[in-house]
Amino acid sequence: MYAYISGILEELDSQRVVIDVNGIGYSVFVPGSILQRLPSIGGRIKLFTYMHLREDCQDLYGFLEKEEKQFFEKLITVSGVGPKAALGMLSAFSVQQLAIAIVTGDRKTLCNAPGIGRKTADRIILELQDKIDKNSIGIPKSTSSPIHKWTDERMEALEALQALGYSSADAEQALSGLEEKDTSTLIRLALKNLDHLGR
Repeated sequence: MYAYISGILEELDSQRVVIDVNGIGYSVFVPGSILQRLPSIGGRIKLFTYMHLREDCQDLYGFLEKEEKQFFEKLITVSGVGPKAALGMLSAFSVQQLAIAIVTGDRKTLCNAPGIGRKTADRIILELQDKIDKNSIGIPKSTSSPIHKWTDERMEALEALQALGYSSADAEQALSGLEEKDTSTLIRLALKNLDHLGR
């Protein structure tokens, strides 16, 4: 509804700002990571905005860069990731850090963002991994270790290995070198890898 809002910064706290536009104050939620880049109270500010509409509220979310807004919009397409969770991720990490974590399947980093658990991190990786341009975030097309998509079969195998008592790190390492197969085959081959690793 609003592509951006430009006006005078009237108020700010750790989660939101108020922008005066011709006598109307707009309350806008912002990621904590941009607070240091905002002007002083009374200065002019322009935020690229996203409006989240629900029956009980109409919330505005604002970003200093279009790239931040676009990444926020990607994140909220993932089931289980609402605007507040996406904002928390962009408060904890830069767009580039999040993009690299998603492309490389780095669940641990994603789980360090507030409100993001293991299953949600897996869904983010699964649903967004192919929607991020690796060249734009500095990851070469060819890497020394292949980047595997977290398919349903791979996630099921990972969960099964964890249920058997293996740590997330060991299970991910055992699965990392395997080609895409059905869940039972992935589990069997991963267990062989774990045996060789002496886990």
